Amino acid sequence: MVFIAFCLCFFFSCSDDEGTKENPFGNGESDTFIKVTNSSNADTLYLSWELTDTKVSFDNYRFELEKPKTIKTVGKDETKFYFTHVPYNEPVSISISLIKKDEVIKNFSTKVKIDGLDKKISGIIIPDQGSVTGGDGMYSIPLPDGRSIFLMGDSYIGTVTNGQRSASDHMYRNTYIVYNKGKVNAIYGANSNKNASAAVPPEFLDEKKWYWPGHGFVDDNKLYIFQTLMYQGGDDMWGFRYETTHVLEYNLPDFELVKTTPIPFKGSEDIHYGMAVLKESDYVYIYAQVDVSNDMDPISEVLVARSTMNSLYTGWEYYTDSGWSTNASAAVKLKGLTSVPVSSQFNVFKLCDKYVLLTQKKTFNSGEIYTFIADTPYGPWRNKQLIFKTYEQDIPHLFTYNAMGHPQFEKDGMILVSYNVNTEVFAEQFSDVTTYRPRFFWVEIDKILK
Repeated sequence: MVFIAFCLCFFFSCSDDEGTKENPFGNGESDTFIKVTNSSNADTLYLSWELTDTKVSFDNYRFELEKPKTIKTVGKDETKFYFTHVPYNEPVSISISLIKKDEVIKNFSTKVKIDGLDKKISGIIIPDQGSVTGGDGMYSIPLPDGRSIFLMGDSYIGTVTNGQRSASDHMYRNTYIVYNKGKVNAIYGANSNKNASAAVPPEFLDEKKWYWPGHGFVDDNKLYIFQTLMYQGGDDMWGFRYETTHVLEYNLPDFELVKTTPIPFKGSEDIHYGMAVLKESDYVYIYAQVDVSNDMDPISEVLVARSTMNSLYTGWEYYTDSGWSTNASAAVKLKGLTSVPVSSQFNVFKLCDKYVLLTQKKTFNSGEIYTFIADTPYGPWRNKQLIFKTYEQDIPHLFTYNAMGHPQFEKDGMILVSYNVNTEVFAEQFSDVTTYRPRFFWVEIDKILK
């Protein structure tokens, strides 16, 4: 596990000034003796205050959080405090009491709602300079040496100033972000061409056809990335089309490309294998997302194939519900997922002793992110949980899509999850970079599994 040692518990260095609200506890009387400000980051709510009535006599402060029920006492000389594991997007009651000899001298309370977004990790993984500064995709793969690699789709590298990037900044079709102990660097410029993506189809060095990443895995100090080969088949911004998928094999630790190989699946172009990948014991499980109906009320299915490392490039077996077959047309949809149209990109990972499938509901701008669990990599899937609902779809022009779990990032019983944000107005990617940057939040492991 890559444990991110964020300083969420250290208010003095980590309190987030965004969204700070003065005296949310004001109820008339409190305004006359105390001034309170609050801010939040991820699941943590930070409080700071100034006692304006210096004549009031008391021994300490008592703070109470409604959910999860928390009561803490701090000394009268303190001016800062925080609560953690505060629920997201849900009004929760918080009260502050002045205590003297176990008696309440003054008390005031309010309801506070936080968005749960982790702006700290967002600023680390997608900084304003020195690496990828905007994009989507956000698959991640833990590496044997403790690093993680994020697989990005359309990306920008150029410096961001005051929330804007130059309109001349080049868009890369794909990039890789290497995360290492709180620092990141970008990989791009294949074949020594600084304007080339991280991965370029061997037969299309000009990227008239290009790669968008699927998922990947590591085996025996080699990195395998499934890249979908795309081309422009229509005139509008949604005119991209899928052709096939290649596996790119890299030597670690230096990401030296060894070879590029088409996957052995030769079936319908509507079946996209490599959208999720899980390496488990002797097998690699390769999942496909299939659009049965891709309209305002989409219907999608998930198929899965498996392979040993020896047959990764030559032949797969496909799950048939009663077993495995080398006949790709015998593959059947995985059970338990029909209530949620699975997004074009999703992921499957092991958590404790269960397998987790995480997806964002594909219905346009629903914003709903779900998890399912199973006892095997191929289901049946159960325990549907709505773990988060995004916010940006309520903002004009914005939409969200393709959430991803990053279970190698764990904090206090929670794992990291991301989702993509994009805009229907392309120029906004330059005038306001937040319109094309992923968001991050933490979800309790127990919420997924129980």
